[in-house]
Amino acid sequence: MNYFDNIVGNIQLKKRLAKDLSNNSFSHAYIIEGPTGSGRHLFAKSTVAAIECRSSTTKPCGECLYCKKILSEISPDIVSFGLSDKKSIGIEISREIKDTIHVAPIELSVKAYIIDSADTLTEHAQNALLLSLEEPPPFVMFFLLCENSSNLLATIRSRMPVFRTERLSTDEIEEYLLTVDRRALYLKNEAPEDYESFLFLSDGRIGKALDLLDGDARKRLFDIRAKINKMVSMLNSKSKAQYLEFISSIGLKRAEAIEQLILLQYALRDLILLKKCDAANLCFFKDRDEAVEKATHFTLSGLITLYDSTVL
Repeated sequence: MNYFDNIVGNIQLKKRLAKDLSNNSFSHAYIIEGPTGSGRHLFAKSTVAAIECRSSTTKPCGECLYCKKILSEISPDIVSFGLSDKKSIGIEISREIKDTIHVAPIELSVKAYIIDSADTLTEHAQNALLLSLEEPPPFVMFFLLCENSSNLLATIRSRMPVFRTERLSTDEIEEYLLTVDRRALYLKNEAPEDYESFLFLSDGRIGKALDLLDGDARKRLFDIRAKINKMVSMLNSKSKAQYLEFISSIGLKRAEAIEQLILLQYALRDLILLKKCDAANLCFFKDRDEAVEKATHFTLSGLITLYDSTVL
């Protein structure tokens, strides 16, 4: 029996989940950790689909009625929650789960609660969720999707295994995109330099790569990265005017400021690593020679101080 052929890469994670499923010993709850766009939600849906799948050769098959409804997110027995326009998820979700948890599934053998951005659950919400996690009905499963599971209470983490999605290689992302989305082939043929940059900026995440196939989204990210690159040069400037320009350029909108600070962290991380090893793997700078040259303008201790100052 093959499991999770619908998911690219993530060999170790697929093996661990496949073992649980083949032994019929899967947990009633899982934490799936990884950056946005790394396949966390797909893993949650695919696990439920594999449980319900009627195929005798591969699970999920993607062809049977159960797989189609689960993977298309139209099954009434898959209940999803996530972060809206707030900074955190409040107690309302925990209360809703408590009120509905004993209602049997309508068409599946399980009822799955998928909580995206679970690491933004408030402490109050996590404590309220705890009872549901401790004593769920036998047909209930939980999937807590998060970027950083350490933000969850220890009492939550101790009740379920923590799985982490893996970064995919550029080749894996390219092979997938060229198979499923004609925009990738068009970009490769019409703008090969943009195509190479786009693959690098996907950061090992298929979800992010798919988003960046949109021209407006790709241009926006290119523009922001160019801005961050300029910021890095400003950080080494002794000019007060340039420091003020740097601070004002971050902007006032919280979401945009956070996005820029995270990218700045990536850039500073690259320069710190290059101070220790010229062959370090880079996650911000595509041009290694440019990054090496920039690193020469900083001391290691200065870069570490700058990095620490950007931590949110």
